[in-house]
Formats: sequence, C-alpha cells, structure tokens
Amino acid sequence: MRIRNRFTEFHPIVYSMIFGSVCMNIGFGMVVPYFAIYLGTYTGLDPVSIGLIVGTTSIGSLVGGFLGGTLSDQFGRKKIMLVSLVVASAIYAGFMLQDYALLLVCLTLVMGFCTSFFEPCAKALMADFTESKKRMKAFSLRYIGANIGFAIGPLIGIVAGVTASSRLPFIVVSTILLAYALFLQWLFRAFGVQEISIGEKEHVNLTGAFKAIQSDRVLLLFLFGGLLATVVHGQFSVILSQYFELEFQSGLAYLMLLWSVHSGVIVICGIPLVKVMERLSPLRAIVIGSLFFAVGVIGFAFSFNFMTFCLAMIVFTIGEMFLIPAEYSIVDEITPNHMRGTYYGSLNFTSLGSFIGPWLSGILLVHFGGKFMFIGLALICALSLFFFIAGHLKRRAYTVGEAVREAERGL
Repeated sequence: MRIRNRFTEFHPIVYSMIFGSVCMNIGFGMVVPYFAIYLGTYTGLDPVSIGLIVGTTSIGSLVGGFLGGTLSDQFGRKKIMLVSLVVASAIYAGFMLQDYALLLVCLTLVMGFCTSFFEPCAKALMADFTESKKRMKAFSLRYIGANIGFAIGPLIGIVAGVTASSRLPFIVVSTILLAYALFLQWLFRAFGVQEISIGEKEHVNLTGAFKAIQSDRVLLLFLFGGLLATVVHGQFSVILSQYFELEFQSGLAYLMLLWSVHSGVIVICGIPLVKVMERLSPLRAIVIGSLFFAVGVIGFAFSFNFMTFCLAMIVFTIGEMFLIPAEYSIVDEITPNHMRGTYYGSLNFTSLGSFIGPWLSGILLVHFGGKFMFIGLALICALSLFFFIAGHLKRRAYTVGEAVREAERGL
C-alpha cells in the first residue's frame, strides 16, 4: 500500500518528466565525458579552439533563455517544448556525420540554443500538475533522477566499448530524445493538455535584466561571483576531457567512470546535504562550497592514479552541491517580489562562465600544462568567493542604513 501511494502521489505527467529526465541523461552521460575529444578527433582543432566552440553553446543557451518566452508566447509552449526535443534529436544525429568537420562545428554552436527551451517548460508543466507544497519534492526527484541517468550513462558507454570515434552515444541520445517527444505528444493528448502555463520567472527580457544589474550593485557583485564560479564548474566535463586527452592521450574509460562517480555522489549525498544546508545561511553554504571546489580542483592537479582522481571528484562534487543551490538562494534574498522574474532572468548572465571556462582552460592547458590550469581554476574559485562576500557586506550595509533612516523618520 505504501509503495502504491508513492506512485500515486504525483500526476502521471509529473512522473513522465522524472522518468524522461533519467532517460535523457543516460544518453547525455554517454556523450558528455568524451564530446570534446570526439570533436577534436574529427575537426583537427586544438584544445583552445575546441574549448571556445563548446563554450559557445552556453552563449546559445543564454540567448535562447531570453527568447524562449517570446517564441513560446507566439507559438505555444507545448509546441515549443516538443519541437525543441525533435530539433535536439536531429542535432545529435548530425554528429554522426564525422567526415564533415564544418558541420560538426556548426551543430555544436547551435546545440545550446536549440535545447534551451525545453527545461523551463518542463518545470512549468510539473508545477501545473503538482500542488504547491509538493513542488519542491517533485523538482528534487527530477534532479536526483537526472543524476541517476548521468551515473548510468557513462557505465553503459564503458560496457559498450565507446571510443573517441564512436557514433553509438549520438545514436542513443538522438533516439531517446525523439522517442520522448513522441511519448509526450501521446501523453498530452491522453490527458488533454492544451497549453503549459508558466510563472513570471520565465517572462523576462534582456533590457529589464540589464537595468536590474545597473541599478543594484549587490546583484552585480553576486552575479560576478556566480559567473566566476561557473567558469570552473559550468563546462568542467570539457576541461577534464581535454586534460586527459592532452596529458594522458587516453583515459576515456577513466573519464566515464569519474562522471559516474560525480553523479553517484549527488544521488547518495543529495538528501543528507540538503538537510545540512537548511541549517546554513546561503553565504556560509557558498563559502563551504567554494572551499570544497578549490580543494577538489587542486586535487585534480596533483592526482596520480584513478583513486586520487576519484577522491578529487568526490570533493569537487560536494562543493558543487553546496554552491549551486546557494547561488540562487543568495540572489533570492535580495529579490523584490515585483521584480522576481527580472532578477532570476539576470542569473542567465552567469552562464557566460560556461563560455569562458573551456576557452581559458584550453589556453592554460596548452601553454602551461594541466597542473597550472587546475591551480588557476582554484584561484578563480577564491576570487568568486571575494565577490560573494563583498556583495553580502554591501547588502548588510544597505540594510543597516535603511534601519537607521527608518529610526530617524520615527524620531
């Protein structure tokens, strides 16, 4: 009876979002660990260029994030959601055309833009079919499901004998995305889903986000901190794969196992760490996360066998689990209720770090070596912490100043 209640706690649409997240990330988990190596193999580009190209996908995601509301208002969010999956399926299928280097580069450049519309709609759809007090649990289950998929995917890749020239991961991802789109279309018809409502959070334009940043210095400092942190963690899979390729000329199985470790830590430690974070302020969580980040990154610099790489990945992942949710929480604390959409939209600018990270890391790797690259990334972690603390202090100064002015008015 208890098991049955668990499977009837949420609407079937919500469970389909959770299940779909598992399936999609099984496919992504097969591709991500070796994507930069695959791209370098068939384009002949150096690590700096590969980092720049892969990082550009984040720019596409940024632009798509701001255009998504406009497009979905014009064509309907359900249609945009399904089209996004179909287009993404076609893009991943296109990566199988290994002999066309320019095509591979172009597909990489548009990949982030074409896949940026699905996630907001998926969250909105889950919110539509879940009562407010259960939404956090539903989103947490989807997050855990995504990491279960990302833990399984690399292991399947190892068992399937994926190499730097394999097309199999792209076949798997393309098939999963297309099948999921067809399944959702059937599900929408079965449950009569006409349209997806979406919260104010996604209704934000570029001009409004810029105005918010210009007028709020605290927000600006927090965004700088988030951007620098994203330089390190935003595309770390690319950074790590290029390091393995250049320094070891192999190690693809190691990479896939390391990303399974990464997702496994999130699945195992996710709920306990959430309970710990509930007792911490966002700033303290950021400090702890940044310190774990820095130690984990330095650990990669001095790792000498698979076990030490695993240990570094565990420390790095714990830092990520503290830092990423806390970044959103600390911005949420300064967000005026009437500008919640604009402030959350401005967080999209931190994705520029995912563009800078692979490019900068490629330069450091090629010219100075892997050890110097990781130490440089650790210093960027420390610098991000400076901006978070500066933002916190300025916010506290504003709060004290307002309290004094309020007291003076009372006199």
